[in-house]
Amino acid sequence: MTSNMANLRCFLVFFSSLIVLVACEAPRESPLTGSISFSKLPKINLNVAKIEVKRIYKAPLKFPNIEHEMPNQLSDAAERWAKDRLRAVGKYGVASLTIDRASVVEVKLEKVGGIRGAFTNNQGERYDVVLSVGIEVLNAASGGQAAARTTVRASRTISENATVAEREGLWEQMNNEVMGEFNKAFEARLRKHLSAFLR
Repeated sequence: MTSNMANLRCFLVFFSSLIVLVACEAPRESPLTGSISFSKLPKINLNVAKIEVKRIYKAPLKFPNIEHEMPNQLSDAAERWAKDRLRAVGKYGVASLTIDRASVVEVKLEKVGGIRGAFTNNQGERYDVVLSVGIEVLNAASGGQAAARTTVRASRTISENATVAEREGLWEQMNNEVMGEFNKAFEARLRKHLSAFLR
């Protein structure tokens, strides 16, 4: 009987240790997917002589904003989109594209406490992304003008045990998803509100 109890105690100690090891196991690292590009998509031809890109949004460079910590920033992706997709084919007029917001805000999430929390892989943070881009076209020769705007929002959470590589991978994935949605929504806005300037 004594021998059986000793064996049972040894098994319980081993089993408890195994649970802690599994609960504390670091998540697998995932490689960055790379910045999204729209260079292979058809150009959107605007009947203007020049296209300007202006970064109105200025990152606060402090918490809770973390866009300045990201290897590939959303404002860079938005400017790259303009270069990949927009083309000036006219003799007069200017199209001014403004990046009015390209923010990523980190929100600390409440963790599960007590015994349950010790065996729970909590979601540590949530990232809220907002991209807002506008465009205004003015043709001085004809006096015509038009404008369009699109705002895209997204939110994702990540484990409190996430590695740096996993965190950066999530940021990159969010950027790509937001830019993919922006590409579709903004092109639709251009074709609706700037149809007189499309060629």
